[in-house]
Amino acid sequence: MLRVFAFGFLPGGVVFGLLVTPRLSQQFEYYPVWWIQAVLAGMVLSATLMGALAFLAPVWVLRTLAGISALSGLLAQLSILPIAASWRGPLPSAPPWINDILALGAVAAGIALPGLGALAVTVATALLTFVDYDAVTRGHWLHALQAALYILLFCITFVAFGISSLRAARLAELAEAEALRTVTAAAADNARERERARINALVHDRVLATLLAAARNVPGSEQLRRQDARRALEGLRDLLRSDDDGSAVALSGEELAWALQGVTTDLMPDAVFGYEVHDDVTLPAEAVETLTAATEEALRNSARHAGEANRTVHVLVDRSRVRVDVLDDGAGFDPEQVPPNRLGIARSIKGRMADLEGGSAVIVSQQGVGTRVQLRYKPPAS
Repeated sequence: MLRVFAFGFLPGGVVFGLLVTPRLSQQFEYYPVWWIQAVLAGMVLSATLMGALAFLAPVWVLRTLAGISALSGLLAQLSILPIAASWRGPLPSAPPWINDILALGAVAAGIALPGLGALAVTVATALLTFVDYDAVTRGHWLHALQAALYILLFCITFVAFGISSLRAARLAELAEAEALRTVTAAAADNARERERARINALVHDRVLATLLAAARNVPGSEQLRRQDARRALEGLRDLLRSDDDGSAVALSGEELAWALQGVTTDLMPDAVFGYEVHDDVTLPAEAVETLTAATEEALRNSARHAGEANRTVHVLVDRSRVRVDVLDDGAGFDPEQVPPNRLGIARSIKGRMADLEGGSAVIVSQQGVGTRVQLRYKPPAS
């Protein structure tokens, strides 16, 4: 916004420079040549240069040029007083020629100074206009007052426009920065919540399940308990790593089926495993890890709650979908009666799959009939 405001001084400097030429030529003999050159360079040239460099120079350069133009206008008005006091003979018949370019310096103050500072420069310019006009014409104070009011009202319009525009832009920047901070904080909270959920799921899936199996001490389950303990330790080691070098990697559909077959063999050696891979697809690491962990938890739930049952795991992979079905014909349960704070279903299966983009889980069970856990995932379009 400041650069747009500054750019307006390019045509403004050219136009004001042309408009002042006739009156300057009429009053040229009354003012020293060096003084005229200094005023034109300080007020007109600096403002025009600021407009020309509006979209090229650093902001501090634009503010400096604006400050030179504003300061030059005030100094020029002050220096007229000793010049006018030295005149002898006929006086100029018109007000000082610099009145025609005072708007450049007064409005440039809106770029160089804060709002109140720019308004102060505008008021000072109007007061000095009255003083200079009265000193040059020597007694025509009413005309001097009219000229001062004209300068004040003309300049303050543009100064107010510049101040309000810059203030609005500054408020927009502050609002944007605040919104960015809010979004960043929300993202950090979400990341912490996801990490907390991941840890909760890991502790439930691996650690608590292992401890529960050991506490029950079911005869003939020693090998399964040892395997569960080993996987729990591996999961905790992965959690403590500072990087993800132990995480899952992208796999093909067939490799995913083999990985799930390995999980099934470890946890449920008697389960029937089958798979169908119809297309050559590559599955992201996050999907592989989530599907594997959710399948493990479904098998553990079946082992803990289904009792004596036949179990089947079936994997289907094609270009448009991945589906993992874990079925048993055991005791079953009523899904509506499961407390929402039970991590096994709410977090480790449904929540875990819901966190995966394109993932979902459906659990169907009936007491005395059995349970089916269906994990669904839609691969990203290649």
